[in-house]
Amino acid sequence: MLGNILDAARRMFPSVFSDVEFNSLSQKLVLSLIKVTPKKNVVASEHLVRMSLCKLATVATGDAKQELLLLLGYRDDGQLSRCYSKVAQYIKIMKQSDLTVTNRIYLNYTSDIDPNFIKDSSEKDGVQVEKVGFNYPKAAAAHINNVLSSMTFRRITEIVDGDDVNKSTKMIIISGAHYKGTWETPFDYRLTKLTKFYHMDGSTSKVPMMNTMGEFGYAQSKTCEVLTIKFMSYDTSITFVVPNNAKDFGNMLETIYRQKDFVNNLVKSEEVNLRKVSIPRFKIKTFVDWTGFLQGLGLTSVFTSNSTDLVGIFKAGKQNQPISLSKVKQKVFLQIDEMGVGRKIPDPKMTEKPPEMTYYRVPTFVVDKPFYFEVSWDVERGRYNIFAGVFYGPEPDLPSF
Repeated sequence: MLGNILDAARRMFPSVFSDVEFNSLSQKLVLSLIKVTPKKNVVASEHLVRMSLCKLATVATGDAKQELLLLLGYRDDGQLSRCYSKVAQYIKIMKQSDLTVTNRIYLNYTSDIDPNFIKDSSEKDGVQVEKVGFNYPKAAAAHINNVLSSMTFRRITEIVDGDDVNKSTKMIIISGAHYKGTWETPFDYRLTKLTKFYHMDGSTSKVPMMNTMGEFGYAQSKTCEVLTIKFMSYDTSITFVVPNNAKDFGNMLETIYRQKDFVNNLVKSEEVNLRKVSIPRFKIKTFVDWTGFLQGLGLTSVFTSNSTDLVGIFKAGKQNQPISLSKVKQKVFLQIDEMGVGRKIPDPKMTEKPPEMTYYRVPTFVVDKPFYFEVSWDVERGRYNIFAGVFYGPEPDLPSF
């Protein structure tokens, strides 16, 4: 079984998984998306998908149990039980400030569902479980979309359509998130200037470049520079990984694909020092159907319509019926600007001059070329990404959500 799963992953993404250990497959989910959408700005959350899969793993048996534990990187139920608890406080704090999110498992409405699978699921597992009548596909899809829209204050809508739901649907997973990161120390918007941004093909465009000076974690390798800036939320930060040359961005991504600890090792080597920093103001919206990606990584049993590996969802005595997962869909909207959420914008008519940034010997970090980024929590004994993605440059029009 282990060999079959790894072979499936290698067939779909050979260059991504050539040197990847079993327990790190799930860490490559977002990187897999980046790889199959070249030159497109991307942001996604492996963490939100992980929470739902952890929930399913708690009741799974047989091949589904083995595949889920392998994909999630866990050895046993003891590790599985800590899937959400170790990061719960971080996401709760973000939700109180600059994150709106919904993460849900929808089950076809039936009295056979074990109420213990639903009870307190959001608090215990980080994912809400809800019953909906898939026997009425249009009404079910409308309900799911309305919930998503309401939970994200209409920033994200329309995550399922007519092709996703029908009378044979038993279960779908959806997640939606809007994050407008609030800095620990805001940028001064009066220092923002239109600046050249260099693309991989040698062309240039203009981006609103935010500027500041302060103490930041910084490291470099032979091919790239890394800088980490803290957000206001507890132990939350964003790390920018920028190639030395725009045309080498593809090679840098290949290194990240192949060396699973490449970014983490650079972050660990960061030294905090005074630095002038210029980063673009940007926003990214991404809609992804994770179903094929997960199947390509070896998670197949949960999608098999006649499988009984997830019957633990049902009450005792009602576990003689198959249940399977149909879709795993996600929409993420990330915004990075000078302040984020909940900060008062200075009056543009104010007479006070912007701060001087004329310290001649202060080193600089300028993000004026394509970059990879991670929004992470610095958790005890680990670093966990809530979002990750790439920015190739400004796009004329963002997709409608």
